[in-house]
Amino acid sequence: MKIDSKPLRYAHAEGHTDVCYTENGQHIITCGNDGDVRIWVDIEDDDPNSHCVGESALAVCYKEKRLYVATDNHVVQAYTFPAFDKDGIVTRFTAPVTQIKSSTKIEALGCSSENMEAKLCNLEGGAPLFVMKEHTGPVLSIAICPHMKYASTACGDGNLRIWDIDTQKIVKQVSCVPKINTFYAAKVLCRMDFEPTEGKYLAYPNNREIILLDCESWGQRMTFTHNLIKCAISQCIFSPCGEYLAGNTVAGQIAVWEIGSGACIGIVEHPTSHNVTALAWNPKGNGVLAYCDVAGQLGMLVNCYGKDSTAADNNADDVEMVERADDNDDIVDDLIENYESDDDNAISLQKIKNETMGVVEDHGDSRPVSRHQTPAPSTVPAQPPFQPSSTPTHLEHRYMCWNDIGIVRCHTAENGESTIDVEFHDTNLHHGIHLNNYLNHTMASLSSTVVALACETPSKLVCISLVGSSKEWSASMPDTEEILCVAAGAAVLAVATNARLLRLFTPMGTQRQVISLAGPVVSLAAFNTAVLAVYHSTDPGYSDQHLAMDIIAMNGRQVRSKTVPMPLTPSSKLAWLGTTDMGSPCAYDNSGILRMYDVASGVWMPICDTNTHSKGASDSWFIVSVSEATQKVRAILCRGASFPATAPKPIVAELGIQIPLCDMDTEKSQYEEQLVRWAHTTADVDVKTARETALKLFALACRSEIEQRALELMELLKDDRLLPLAAKYASRLGRVHLADKLTNLAEAWDNETDKLNVAQNTHFQELDTQETYDVTNTEQDLNASLIIPHKVKEKKVESDTSLRPIASAKLVSLSAKWTRPSRDAYLAARGSSRSSFSNSISSNARCSISLRHASCKVF
Repeated sequence: MKIDSKPLRYAHAEGHTDVCYTENGQHIITCGNDGDVRIWVDIEDDDPNSHCVGESALAVCYKEKRLYVATDNHVVQAYTFPAFDKDGIVTRFTAPVTQIKSSTKIEALGCSSENMEAKLCNLEGGAPLFVMKEHTGPVLSIAICPHMKYASTACGDGNLRIWDIDTQKIVKQVSCVPKINTFYAAKVLCRMDFEPTEGKYLAYPNNREIILLDCESWGQRMTFTHNLIKCAISQCIFSPCGEYLAGNTVAGQIAVWEIGSGACIGIVEHPTSHNVTALAWNPKGNGVLAYCDVAGQLGMLVNCYGKDSTAADNNADDVEMVERADDNDDIVDDLIENYESDDDNAISLQKIKNETMGVVEDHGDSRPVSRHQTPAPSTVPAQPPFQPSSTPTHLEHRYMCWNDIGIVRCHTAENGESTIDVEFHDTNLHHGIHLNNYLNHTMASLSSTVVALACETPSKLVCISLVGSSKEWSASMPDTEEILCVAAGAAVLAVATNARLLRLFTPMGTQRQVISLAGPVVSLAAFNTAVLAVYHSTDPGYSDQHLAMDIIAMNGRQVRSKTVPMPLTPSSKLAWLGTTDMGSPCAYDNSGILRMYDVASGVWMPICDTNTHSKGASDSWFIVSVSEATQKVRAILCRGASFPATAPKPIVAELGIQIPLCDMDTEKSQYEEQLVRWAHTTADVDVKTARETALKLFALACRSEIEQRALELMELLKDDRLLPLAAKYASRLGRVHLADKLTNLAEAWDNETDKLNVAQNTHFQELDTQETYDVTNTEQDLNASLIIPHKVKEKKVESDTSLRPIASAKLVSLSAKWTRPSRDAYLAARGSSRSSFSNSISSNARCSISLRHASCKVF
């Protein structure tokens, strides 16, 4: 049975968070950066007991009906459990306490601190039993042998030290810790653990593997790793029985190994890839592992032993947990002999044993035979639906939507009352809106014409119009449907339900269409009359989500659609969906890659890697909007988190759009990147800049003595104004043959133009059947189409925004109304004009055809 992950729960404020279990496994105890200690009955406990111990609490440990908490006063404070009354101070430090560790078999506490000391303390306080002082950096973690023979510490000076408690000397030192000067800057905590039953082994993380040391010889016994582990392992911990070992990486991966065989039982990805700060096994021995992350969230893994944790919990009430497999066999055999019954209604312990241990009964032989079962390959869970640019729903103060129009916030008070605030970036569009959230709306979308609010139960859509006199309207879904996603555009509003239906409305509430999606919805986005619907095209694989996107548009009474696959980085999930300011679909995954769909060529292009703009491994970016005109991505940096806080209001940064070509540190690749980017995006670039970049690239090829590359570049650009300059430059460098070839190239262009002009009439006769993607032409009906069979009867001046062809096989870009300049630009895009590159970036061409659809499209 594969390892299963429970949904994350908000536990504490962002920052280092710690977790432990009570000795009977009945309660989970957490502490965090908000200074609270919370006691949970289970991860699904909606009302944990919360106790404030100060401004922050970095560590917590349970021992013999007492809680030991590291408070912001740099002390280890004892509390009674469950009354939570102060019960003395165990020890004091001069800097924050980083970890508190104990074991069921020892009567002492191990405490580490940032003041370069670690202590072995008596549970009742007093003078410490052993002070470990030979550190030259902050002590990150501590572990104690169950026989109180050895202790181990990991320090920010780069070393792991093993101490003999009796002689109080170092017996071994290992260099395996990344060097840091403060605990708060540590990504790798290097938390090690002694084998809990006999203390024969010490496990510690070292880069991407966990090393097992023999405590007698201090030699390396085994190593545990896996090819799916992406980065450094931060900590490791033995299971209560000592037969399993769990570890986590700084990217949030949690892996479990079986000690005896060394096999990896499974690897679970953190839903938001946050660094895990603490791990704790349930002492019941049921294969349940609790963890906390730097975002203050509490999570849980079940079936970590490869067995059903629920069945193990039920059996624990009847059979006392033992630590070795041989003992388990003896006890089960005794129970079978004493309690086996022939009654049909009796519980057969033999059957339970056979089903659990994989034993097959052979009626011809009295001995059971072990059956080897090949486990079925595990798949990742399907990504649930989400709202782009929103934060988790369990937060008291959260963003419901943040885009280029404005911000929608939701605030929930302690008494359960909720309010919604709508803030507009441009107050000329509309004044701010304040609403009482009586229906407990959890979803919101904002456009220039409407504010859309929705909730799952009761499944009702409420919209506030930003234009006209009628301000509010609502629509209730059928009883069998629940709203999962909502999206608002300037001229369309979409709702996706759990019945895999997409319901389309106008901004004023007219129902337009009901569409069946081909899979469970993941997210929605809208722009003008276009709707983007992302859904699961097939079941997820072993590590990847399989998504597809429908581009749906309305044109009067017509609704047209186009389906495209949705690419994602391996082992990642979709984190944001939207469009650029020009209407190009964009998608961002949780690995930090932003992609744009080039509707002219029908391909997805990576346009920004946000990881290059992050300093910390746990940092992430919260996408707000994408602008093709300015070539910028507006986003918010979330340090150690996946979403921004509501207070103070975060600062929106601008990241440059960049195509990830090879060798970007070279001058050649930088010029090539600019030309490629201008070719496939609607960049606001002038003729002079484009020609200078092309000429610099030509000069680099000439200086590198690669004449054929220089000639190839001019053939691709097809700019008759740039060609004389290139020929003149080649002559100055003494490249006579190259200059002659460039001169002949101009003549070849003239011949090609004459040949293509013969077929010009045929080309334009075909235009009547071409389909175009015009999402911004305001001269058409408000429900202008993304995809329509377009027939031109009048010649009108078109809008100054770019057009988006989707299904056209022959057009590169075509305006809604064809004028003579637009025909010239079309021929340029077909490669039939000598001055296509200059025409594509001239002001006349920009009026009817975007740069991305010009002749430099050849890139």
